[in-house]
Amino acid sequence: MKANNGSGNLSERDEWETPNWLFDILNKQYNFSIDCCSTKNNTKCIGRFKDFLLHIGDNRYVYWINPPFSKAKEILEHFFKIVNRGVGIYRCDNLETFIWQKIIFTKVDWVFIPDKRIAYEGLIGGGCRFPSALFGVNLPPPKNINGTLLKIK
Repeated sequence: MKANNGSGNLSERDEWETPNWLFDILNKQYNFSIDCCSTKNNTKCIGRFKDFLLHIGDNRYVYWINPPFSKAKEILEHFFKIVNRGVGIYRCDNLETFIWQKIIFTKVDWVFIPDKRIAYEGLIGGGCRFPSALFGVNLPPPKNINGTLLKIK
């Protein structure tokens, strides 16, 4: 039986990068200011943090988040506590998990499930075995990507 407790959030997946093609489409629409969880080698924005958990938020910014899997719960809780406008991506192979049910779904305006699997960059051994979904706070849903939109609020 498949686990429902986030046990697939392995540290080996922490540095999987958002693919440039996806980020470029989203950034054209949202003009992100900050890449919340990037390293200096894989950042997609000019702005980034050494430790996002220490950031207190700024309403002028539009945030992008692709949280490291091993810290997803605490990172996403912090994201929704401090971010006024932002978009993120997270695995959606099981929407019954605590992260989806108690963190993401309770805070977002929409969830968007692309119609094809997102192949993260930096993967060793090929593609991703699970699907991903985008989510947004106080921003409109993505354009120019095929998929299914779930309006939450």
